[in-house]
Amino acid sequence: MVALLAAAVVFEAVALAVLLWVSYRLLRQNGRILVRLDALETRSAESPSKIKRDGLAPGTMAPAFRLPTVEGGEVALSDYAGRRLVLVFSDPACAPCMALLPRLDAAARASTTAVLVVSRGGVEANQPKLTEAGASLIVALQSNWEISRLYAKFSTPIGYLIDEDGRIASTVACGGPAILALLGGSQPRLADLPVGSRLAH
Repeated sequence: MVALLAAAVVFEAVALAVLLWVSYRLLRQNGRILVRLDALETRSAESPSKIKRDGLAPGTMAPAFRLPTVEGGEVALSDYAGRRLVLVFSDPACAPCMALLPRLDAAARASTTAVLVVSRGGVEANQPKLTEAGASLIVALQSNWEISRLYAKFSTPIGYLIDEDGRIASTVACGGPAILALLGGSQPRLADLPVGSRLAH
């Protein structure tokens, strides 16, 4: 009985020692992790993201691209050389983008400035939205954000006016009214919109 009690006391002492040793190692490791995290946060604060996100400045050459279109062809920025172009970035999951489409379509038909929409997603996501909006705009498809990254802006809807020489001619236009203003400032009246697209307004 005494031997059993002595063995239990020894076992408890060993277990306590092991527990203290493991706790010490965990705390020490945790301290190292915290020091490393602190260093990473400091480094991150000192060197912000290298991805430009505030748009391209006027006068900058518009980055070239070639993309597939919803209709099955291809379109390139160089196709608009010698013409003024409003380049609009859109997303089929963006409600303000979809509300803009019929107005943009009507404004484009009334303007001498060309309009090209660069949208995220595939044909299956974009075609129904174009049909619903009654829009006949040329819509190019970027698979993720590759063209948005070139143009240094990741939100939608945004737009740029590009001049005849292929240079950015305006600050980035954010939102429907600012984009429509790039085409001359006049927004089409509700009565001028296709019947199916009036429900969104």
